[in-house]
Amino acid sequence: MSPRDAFGPNLRRARIQRGVSLQQIAQETKVSEELWDGLEHNDFERWPNGIFARAYIREYARMIGVDPDATVDEFCRWFTQGDRRVLRLVREQAHIIGHEQLQYRDEVPPDVVQDRRGLTAVPAAARQEQSSGLLTKLRRAFSKA
Repeated sequence: MSPRDAFGPNLRRARIQRGVSLQQIAQETKVSEELWDGLEHNDFERWPNGIFARAYIREYARMIGVDPDATVDEFCRWFTQGDRRVLRLVREQAHIIGHEQLQYRDEVPPDVVQDRRGLTAVPAAARQEQSSGLLTKLRRAFSKA
């Protein structure tokens, strides 16, 4: 059995070992037992895509007592429903509205780091200057003490 084929059955095994039923998971998450059963059999035909699929996997993993981050990463590696990249979605939407010559890129240049809170991007050289200035101030403060 390949690692991809073992994903759902391994989660099922962990759930059973910890004594958690699908009914308990369905009641707490308000997601049907059929969807959770599909997860355990790698049947994602009725599953949502993207962030919703990852949120479901994270909650399931939390409830059965396995590492949620590792489980979500593995899910994203094996199944397209968990795809974190935006490019596929953007291409599908561009195709729907007739923009076949898509120029969108889903990459961040290596010399720019985007602030996670949506603030402006700071070039790498400027970040280094800021941090070296702070280090200089700290050195002065400690040398006076």
